[in-house]
Amino acid sequence: MKTKHTLILLVLAAAAFAYVWFVENKRPTSDEARENAGIVSEFERNDIDAITIRNATGTIELRMRDGHWFMDAPVKDRADELAITQLFTTCEKLRSETSLGDTKENRDKWKEWGVAKGYTTVKFSGGKVVQEIIVGKDTVYDGRNYARAEGSKVVHVIRNTLKNDLGKSTDFYRDKRLADLTAAQVSKLVIKSAKGEFELEKKGSHWSLVRPLKARADDQKIADLIANATTARIEEFVSEAKDPGAFGLTEPRATLTFTAEGVREPVVLQIGAAKLVKKEGDESKKPAATPSFSHVYVKLSTRDGVVTVPATIESLISTQPNDLRDQSLMRVQSDIVDRITIETPGREKIVLARNAESWVRKQDGKSDSPVNSGAANKLLNDLVSTKVARFVADMASELKGFGLDQPQATVTLSSYSTEGTPESKPGDKPIVKVLLGRFEGDAGYAKLDDEPFIVAVPKVVLDGVWTDPLQWQDLKVLDLKKEDVGGLDITRTGQASLNLVFEKEKGWKLAKGDSVVNQNAAQSLVNTLTSLRAVRWMGATDVVKHGFEKPNLIVSYTLADKKTGRITIGGNTAEELWLTTIEGRPGTFLMCKPDFDALNAALIETPKPAASIPKPGEGTVTALPASAPPPPTTIEPSKVTEPPKPTEVLSKGTKPASESAPKP
Repeated sequence: MKTKHTLILLVLAAAAFAYVWFVENKRPTSDEARENAGIVSEFERNDIDAITIRNATGTIELRMRDGHWFMDAPVKDRADELAITQLFTTCEKLRSETSLGDTKENRDKWKEWGVAKGYTTVKFSGGKVVQEIIVGKDTVYDGRNYARAEGSKVVHVIRNTLKNDLGKSTDFYRDKRLADLTAAQVSKLVIKSAKGEFELEKKGSHWSLVRPLKARADDQKIADLIANATTARIEEFVSEAKDPGAFGLTEPRATLTFTAEGVREPVVLQIGAAKLVKKEGDESKKPAATPSFSHVYVKLSTRDGVVTVPATIESLISTQPNDLRDQSLMRVQSDIVDRITIETPGREKIVLARNAESWVRKQDGKSDSPVNSGAANKLLNDLVSTKVARFVADMASELKGFGLDQPQATVTLSSYSTEGTPESKPGDKPIVKVLLGRFEGDAGYAKLDDEPFIVAVPKVVLDGVWTDPLQWQDLKVLDLKKEDVGGLDITRTGQASLNLVFEKEKGWKLAKGDSVVNQNAAQSLVNTLTSLRAVRWMGATDVVKHGFEKPNLIVSYTLADKKTGRITIGGNTAEELWLTTIEGRPGTFLMCKPDFDALNAALIETPKPAASIPKPGEGTVTALPASAPPPPTTIEPSKVTEPPKPTEVLSKGTKPASESAPKP
């Protein structure tokens, strides 16, 4: 039995050996299967940390360090991340159009195809991953070349995209950005040129000039300047030569020194000579060649060699401190302002306080009163958005000449806290105080209390600073229920009063007389009266200038509770706004024309004339109704004292009309 079992085992073993020898040995390996399927190379780019390129000009070595690619040979420099990404995209899943199998006939042609010992290769390495591709000669088919993976016996025909990339010069794989700094990284900048030296510094999120004067700087302008200097596109890597004099860099025309977070040493940019290009003229006239330039030589301390960048970098050479100053009158965010305080010599202080989405007036010993919230918001927006028309003086040594020793108005913007902290008590916390001096024409002088500078600002700033408390009154003049109005007295210039009463069943009727009242006109008058709003408040009433000696219209009303009120309308302005007062409230306000027309409409219906046949030669004459409103009396616009209106914002450089102020 044992012999029989042994023979069976020997037969099975022989069968297995035969299967392996005749079947499995003839099957292609996994690598061979991949190659026969047209897979030239396959790897994950995240596994690669080194790339070596060999071509006819030499060897390029690229290494990944701290998440970025660098060139180690033939020069040490930052690598172009985009060029490397392009190379990965081509090679990590490289496929062929045709695969030429491992035959003696094919192996004999390797040298002819240029894949035996290729002059152009690219090798990807990382950990246990090594992929090297030998790029051979062009095939007879246009745009195709031979390629083989090192260690493989299969030759592939691929598109020549990879061959073109590997044939590029060293400069193709160098970073074309002049520097890799960003505006967010830079915290200090020193600019030195033939015109002098100045320094900027960032604290928090804002930039300031610290030398030769201390002033707010324009954050966006500084960011643009840094971008212009550091992200300039390199056009040419000129030389690794150590002689900077050949490029005007022994005594650079400008030097910019950047101090940046995460960078151990300051980064220094030197701007040298312009790269001259001869511009040929008209050959027929044979003029001399005109030199011009489109690029500039520069040197960056963190990179070897000299490079050229576009001539737009020339603007850095002429940059001066005033070019970078913040043109805003103040640097304040309007949403943190809770109080606006207006102080004027000889007048009552006005304190406007934010109340949710509206504004109120604060007065000692009195309850808060609503104000014109639209005007308060406009004043705040005008102050925080106003641009300086001109920097007049950097040191305010003489305020009197600018009217700032006794400013005609001082505006303080504050925040308000109901809770105290260990460092401060509850209440107003001033943010900024602006002094408004002498204004003439379209501009005037202003100064922030905590800054030494005097600036010229457009008159629109002063126009919104209403110093009369009456001007800030709420635009809602009346807010009554229509059904509560039971009586009306209408008095027009040159006419007797028209007295109307309301009866529920009959509507509006004359208190005396039988004339028919136009119900639509009467109801329109009531609708307008009970929800009357001012266009704006003028301030204190001037009986003569505002036309109240002979008013155009007086509307008196009686309510259900026997309370009465009166609206008096005087003259009008050139804008067809009517000067109006209301009983019980001080000041004059402006009423819009549609409201005036509704209050002044004819209230008595015109009786229709009896039909008659005129005699020959006779015509028909219709009398005007006695209740028709007469033409309104219009006062001269020059006699109306209106509140200040916005004026056109001055362009940069405009001077105030007066030249009497001292000049810096």
